[in-house]
Amino acid sequence: MKFLLTGGLGYIGQVLQEEIKKSGHTFQIVDNDLMNLHDWSDKLDLIDYGHFEKIGKLIEESDIVINLAAVVGDEACLFDTKLAIKINCQGTQHLVSLCNQFNKKIIHISTCSLYGSSDEILTEESQTFPVDFYGQTKYQQERYVLENAKDYCVLRLGTAYGYSSRMRFDLIINYFIAKAYNNETLNVFGGEQWRPFVHIRDVSRCIIFVAEKNLKGIYNIANENMTIIDIAKKIGKKIEVDDMIRDPRNYKASNKKILNEDFEFKFNIDKGIEEINSHPNDLKNYKSTKYSNHKLMILRNLSLK
Repeated sequence: MKFLLTGGLGYIGQVLQEEIKKSGHTFQIVDNDLMNLHDWSDKLDLIDYGHFEKIGKLIEESDIVINLAAVVGDEACLFDTKLAIKINCQGTQHLVSLCNQFNKKIIHISTCSLYGSSDEILTEESQTFPVDFYGQTKYQQERYVLENAKDYCVLRLGTAYGYSSRMRFDLIINYFIAKAYNNETLNVFGGEQWRPFVHIRDVSRCIIFVAEKNLKGIYNIANENMTIIDIAKKIGKKIEVDDMIRDPRNYKASNKKILNEDFEFKFNIDKGIEEINSHPNDLKNYKSTKYSNHKLMILRNLSLK
């Protein structure tokens, strides 16, 4: 099977490349290398009409398209809202159009952030009501796939964690691990809010699983639901809680639907902690711009001036 990975150079994409190779499949990559992190000579942008012919040819040559392309994270999206809307929404519209043209299946990577805030355990049929800007762009992105793609599967990811060669320390578990490694205090805002969590290697394995089984529809992809304060207690000893600032997002996701398809999660948070702690050079420098989507967006903006 041959995959086309849009956004394939990113945090998840780097690990997905490894898992595809292990599974015996092949892949090609479409990426605009927005943050200029790679020695990537073949930059292709989904929102650039001039790239359509070449991207279309790559889609035609592939069996399945994996759509990872997005500006990820609320801070990064809010820094340049117009760019976030273009990439997250318009880019996906273009991709769906090309997939339909060449009769190719799209596996679209969405997010559990769409659920917004709820005290219930949420299934794929639960109401979606994102409470942040990033979630709103992903909601529009997902709705377009559901309403227009001929053949699709949508994966709503929990909050990701785990080590990648394109590492991010702007994700809560990765961030807490880095702070604890450097003997710094873990600052928790509120703390009682719930999140579903998933390791990026399980995400990558699940993408391949969905492709091989030709699954359709929507699936929550998350392994553990935990509160932020419990995550902090699991990772560090020096913790400060600020009740004056609260994150409005609060949701628990059910993974029964994907488990019923016989998918098995192999990574948990304890394994993730052990894995990331085995990369001291990254941990020592976790504040570096390259580890944060928001900081990279600021740097990109400065370089364009």
